[in-house]
Amino acid sequence: MFSNETQENPLFELARQRRSVRRYTGEKVSDDVVREILKIALLAPSSWGRHPVEFVVLRDRATIEAVARCKRMGAGPLPTADVAIVVMADMADCELWIEDAAVASTYILLAAEQFGVGACWIHMRNRQGQRKSADEEIRQILGVPDRFSVLNVVALGQKGEKKSPRTEKDLSWQNVHYGRYGQK
Repeated sequence: MFSNETQENPLFELARQRRSVRRYTGEKVSDDVVREILKIALLAPSSWGRHPVEFVVLRDRATIEAVARCKRMGAGPLPTADVAIVVMADMADCELWIEDAAVASTYILLAAEQFGVGACWIHMRNRQGQRKSADEEIRQILGVPDRFSVLNVVALGQKGEKKSPRTEKDLSWQNVHYGRYGQK
């Protein structure tokens, strides 16, 4: 709980520290930390409490590199990541699978920051692969059933770059409207 006087807000502090990290040191992220990150991801809310989101955790270098090649461009952080978490959802009877997978992915990003681990969202849905869509190619490599769709892959690794946290000055308050669009 935070008081109005001190304005301590641990979630704000965590969110402002979290930045996309695209370079990693090569040091291993412990299995315990990966498990803690996944525990938090599994707590993410989902539409109608159906929990259609599933994860494939990759540690094998060759598999991570193969998944990175499933996207023609924009998967740069993946080959050097220690861990890659493929975020997908069962589309059967779940029209809001994209939203559910996005919320779970956001939990992964925040959890990674909580544990001091660098993370970067690599978008896969509706992206071109080498021969098919990135989604289809990833599912083929990992043996994922057709009823699933891959939203993204989160690259995880020990931070190999330092980025300054965001500040209150970085907040886009002009994007907030009260009551009606255009009312500040």
